[in-house]
Amino acid sequence: MRRPSIACCALLCALSACRGDSPEVSPAAEVLRFSVIPDWNKGRLAENAARLAELLTARLGVEVRYEPANDYTACVNGLAANKLDFVWLGGKTTCDAIDVGAGHVHVLATRDIDLHFKSYFIGNRAALDAGRVAVVDDLAAWRGHTEGLRFTFGDVNSTSGHLMPRHFLLQAGIEPEQAFASVGYAEGGHSGTLEAVAAGAVDLGALNFAYYDRADEQLRERAPLLFTTPEYVDYAWVAHDRVGADRVAKLREVLLGLDRAHGDDEAAVLDAWSAGAFVGARDEQWQAIRAVRDGLPKGFLK
Repeated sequence: MRRPSIACCALLCALSACRGDSPEVSPAAEVLRFSVIPDWNKGRLAENAARLAELLTARLGVEVRYEPANDYTACVNGLAANKLDFVWLGGKTTCDAIDVGAGHVHVLATRDIDLHFKSYFIGNRAALDAGRVAVVDDLAAWRGHTEGLRFTFGDVNSTSGHLMPRHFLLQAGIEPEQAFASVGYAEGGHSGTLEAVAAGAVDLGALNFAYYDRADEQLRERAPLLFTTPEYVDYAWVAHDRVGADRVAKLREVLLGLDRAHGDDEAAVLDAWSAGAFVGARDEQWQAIRAVRDGLPKGFLK
């Protein structure tokens, strides 16, 4: 059999690079780095992530290290720039990471609740009692009744705190920047939204239902629920191919195997993530979120 020429080999290598074949994997990597989008209290997030890192280190036989991120974009860019190996992202940033990864980033797992996620619109108690805001079954009922009201989203890159609430407002014929007296983006994500509404700094806000449901009861009393959105797909664990197929499979196996019946360590991780369980998922399940992201007017997302 004739051996291929040097020129032929060079051409094959160039074609492989153009196709974007899988990046080189380093099975001997001594550390797996992960991060979590900072969508609420960063101190609590760090505690939860440290607990998960300890469990994964023990189960995978390799050091798993939490790398805190300043914002959502840092998580996506860190994965693409080989500063992170796997990350916990929202629905919109899951799509961002898959797209930026150009075929090398894929969904690892999601929570049971993320396949049927939703957002809450909440209002300040005093504004509700005064009749300035109202509980509704359809957001369209607010159309023409928002003059003078102050509204806040969560982080600009948040699926449940911004992308989907904006989408549902637009579907109801409410253009936020035109309908409300002011539109902001809360510092501190979902916790910032709840606190701003409860304190009366704004009249209305939108946030993650899971965060609201486990928040302090007195805080929720000062910021009652006004509307619940239809369901959509949201958060996910995503990983880069460079982690290696075997290690990705093991990581997925550990996540999907977490069970409260197995003891306090696993129960604590599931509780920290507000999950009944982690379940398998496919990249294409986030296509509807990508369509919403790509359909919004330019300038509202980073």
